[in-house]
Amino acid sequence: MVQATGGGEYWGEYEGVKAKVYIKASEVERNSQKYLHLEDLKMDFSVKDIQMGIKNVHNGNAVLEAALNLFINSNSQELLKEMKPHIKKKLMATMKTFIDNLFSRVPYDSWVIE
Repeated sequence: MVQATGGGEYWGEYEGVKAKVYIKASEVERNSQKYLHLEDLKMDFSVKDIQMGIKNVHNGNAVLEAALNLFINSNSQELLKEMKPHIKKKLMATMKTFIDNLFSRVPYDSWVIE
């Protein structure tokens, strides 16, 4: 795969997005209060329909823009496969930060009913 560089703005519309997330957490005590601690986070996702492309390519070259967008949309699932590891890495980093913050603020008893 050849990395594309240059001008232009990316756009995308995704439909039929499905995600599976696995969270493993353990109980920890802090300041006499029980909380959850994230031990493991895994995720995967799929996208059924993808429309994506670029606009404002190389000073408004409409022919180049149309050709690139035709290629991109004709090969959108294959392009998603190439981009997926990077997307997953970014999503998981964001999710980990969010979950860590959530678990550090919401006590264990609010999550688990025994």
